[in-house]
Amino acid sequence: MTRANHPAAKAFPGFEHFTANFVYCPNQFFDVCLPHYSRGVIRLVAYLLRRTLGWLDENGNPIEQDITVSYQDLIRHARMSRGTIAQTVGEAIAGGFIVCRKPPCSKAAGRPAQSAQYALRWGYDNRYITDPSGFAGFYAGEGNRTPIPNAFFDYVVPYETATVVKVVGTVIRHTVGYQTQFGRRPQAELSYRFIQDYAKIADRSTLSAAIQHSIDTGFIHRVQDGCFSSISSKRQAASYSIRWLKKAKKTDNGPTTRPMKSDRFKNQTSIGSKNQPADRFKNQTNINTVKKDTHKQQRTTVAVENQELYELLTQAGFKPLIAKQLAKQGTHQELQQQIDWLEHRKPRDNKLGMLRRAIEENWSAPEAVKRMEKQKAIRSSQQQENLKQLAEDDRTTQQKKQRTKRKRELLDRWQRLPHHQRTQYLQMAIAQAASDFDRRRICRADLENPPLAILELMARGK
Repeated sequence: MTRANHPAAKAFPGFEHFTANFVYCPNQFFDVCLPHYSRGVIRLVAYLLRRTLGWLDENGNPIEQDITVSYQDLIRHARMSRGTIAQTVGEAIAGGFIVCRKPPCSKAAGRPAQSAQYALRWGYDNRYITDPSGFAGFYAGEGNRTPIPNAFFDYVVPYETATVVKVVGTVIRHTVGYQTQFGRRPQAELSYRFIQDYAKIADRSTLSAAIQHSIDTGFIHRVQDGCFSSISSKRQAASYSIRWLKKAKKTDNGPTTRPMKSDRFKNQTSIGSKNQPADRFKNQTNINTVKKDTHKQQRTTVAVENQELYELLTQAGFKPLIAKQLAKQGTHQELQQQIDWLEHRKPRDNKLGMLRRAIEENWSAPEAVKRMEKQKAIRSSQQQENLKQLAEDDRTTQQKKQRTKRKRELLDRWQRLPHHQRTQYLQMAIAQAASDFDRRRICRADLENPPLAILELMARGK
């Protein structure tokens, strides 16, 4: 090839822009937050990660680190329940994930209401900590981060149950989040036991339902089925991968600066971390979350009448369509009771099947619960009786104190009376006695320390 025919002989137009629809997320979100914390904390931390690391300037720095957050933002975008927000924020701060830059301020005379301001907490001691008891901020050094598609934060975390989020997060962490000398793994062998231990999912049937839901919805893909065998050498865990969109013909993803605030959550896939990590496999930086990629769970949640009951049932492990049907079977208290009573019914195999029948047929409380409630009622009654007795004893003590104080005051006046007046009051008390017993008792009274009846006659001036 001659110099004239060499491509470099022509003016080079410039390298193509990275189409990076991802958040360059700290791995500790998957290693610490997902396994050990509640759904509310996961959603809150994910929301702040998305808003902080999903919007970078031309130098790769977050455009905004101190995030102003209102209750309405958390309810609408992070899908958090209003009644749990304050407690969830406290847990996230105590867990070391976020810090409060400015507390919320309610509206008052001459002062408008003020939203709270939070920021991600970073640890600068150069240690990668996975123990939640020692966690005090995300690792701020080089590495230990994973490019996570925006759709995980925009669709999976806010709309799915905690178990489904943990399953999808586990697959992400151990595929694209696992760096080898040749790049990031496109797939990984993950046994049920491994996912249970990593994501801290206690119930195996709930895990199975979450994996199947994640596959059916299109979040993950089972590349190869597992093999169960009595011979250990023939056993093989199933292989999973993230389900990626095919590369789009057009990769115009818009600007790399923040859009107007009102459009921030409408254009879900136009913004991401600007720097592309090395060795990403083919389609990781070309993932366009289009409207048809919206998962089934999201479409179902829009259609249900009672979102709170629906989320309660999906959290218990029911699939979306079943949860939608069961949400019509009772009130929140009734459904929560059936969920709480399930373990006391001692199900052997199909827990969800028994729970579904209990909800549909409105089963009464199991005998174990009835015994506990009876014992609780007995203890409550005993406590009420004890409190009542204590109150009565306290009243008696106070009355005795008042009588003692009254007698002391009257006795001081009695001591200042001449002898003939004392004798006069004594005779008056004998004459007014109601019975012979009282009369004899007064006759035996000591004039230096007479009974209260004589002192009261003196006080009345009779």
